[in-house]
Amino acid sequence: MTDVPTFEQLVATVALQLSAEPDTRRTVQRVVDIAADRLGSDVGVSVSLVGARQQVQTAGSSDDRAVRADRLQYLLAEGPCLDAIRHDEQVEIQDLQTERRYPRWCRQAADEVGVASSLSFCLSTGQHVLGALNLYSVRRETFDDQLRAEGRLYAAQAAIAVHRARTQENLRAAVDTRTVIGQAEGILMERLKITAEEAFQLLRNASQHSNVQLREVAERLAETGAMPPS
Repeated sequence: MTDVPTFEQLVATVALQLSAEPDTRRTVQRVVDIAADRLGSDVGVSVSLVGARQQVQTAGSSDDRAVRADRLQYLLAEGPCLDAIRHDEQVEIQDLQTERRYPRWCRQAADEVGVASSLSFCLSTGQHVLGALNLYSVRRETFDDQLRAEGRLYAAQAAIAVHRARTQENLRAAVDTRTVIGQAEGILMERLKITAEEAFQLLRNASQHSNVQLREVAERLAETGAMPPS
């Protein structure tokens, strides 16, 4: 293959491209795409993220093989991706046929998905474990010392980008929530001639009464003008 970028060039590309992505979903998929382009078609790439209630889900993938290898781990509650996340470490399987740590996953991933070796890197900022970057190869003993070292550095860069994207999303969501609640308060204040504190209390009561999030109650009022139930 010609014009393959050096690892130094790859790191620079990652830093520039990931910082420009607008949200977590696109950032994760860019992480996957950059890795997949470098590794070739024999290696499937995925990113698994830890979500609400510590549930792990695949947030981006290069192909169906990677998705299926991930899903088997979630279903069986065992595998290299899950251990990488649980223990904040790198987990490699050189040959699924002889690996003893994950007998059910290895057997099914080899027989049903065609995975022969794997390598998972924890995506961690040091303070936050976000998930894992997973590599699944159709060949045994695919990963050498250079790729392991490059993978660790790449995973560190990817973790920073994903954490940044999530933080920005949370900030935008918080601003949007404050804005829509303020709009709803204004409607109630004008209509009922009450204070901002009283308007907020009405919204909160409606949220608790209907078991609907406060933001959703405020959005309904702002969009339809309908009074929330008290």
